[in-house]
Amino acid sequence: SGQHRVPRATAQLLAPLGDPEKVICVGLNYQDHCQEQNVKVPREPVIFSKFPSAITGPFDDIVHPQDTSELDWEVELAAVIGKRGRHIQEAVALEHVLGFTVANDVSARDWQKRNGRQWLLSKTFDTFCPLGPAIVTKEAV
Repeated sequence: SGQHRVPRATAQLLAPLGDPEKVICVGLNYQDHCQEQNVKVPREPVIFSKFPSAITGPFDDIVHPQDTSELDWEVELAAVIGKRGRHIQEAVALEHVLGFTVANDVSARDWQKRNGRQWLLSKTFDTFCPLGPAIVTKEAV
């Protein structure tokens, strides 16, 4: 209606998801990024997760941990799952998607090379997953 407007500078936009059970990510999912990281395109998806404590608002500060000197980020398209399921057929997979939002995948690249190259620790520091500002429904895409 335009009757009740709040100036952007006076509002803090939160992540469009409250406290999700899971944040599941796919790494090295496009060729340019593989080349940038100097790795081969994987034959199988590289799956990792982020802790819910990594989620923060779209304009919030990202805390730079003192233990990393190689902070990096990538903008990602995040699918927001709205319906549970298992062994979902590809033909009906989108029935489980509520919508899409913007995610920022923040990584401590030096930590990614530690511990046998496991990614979990390097990607789950608090504030390492800004989301939003909104969820766009799949019908609108």
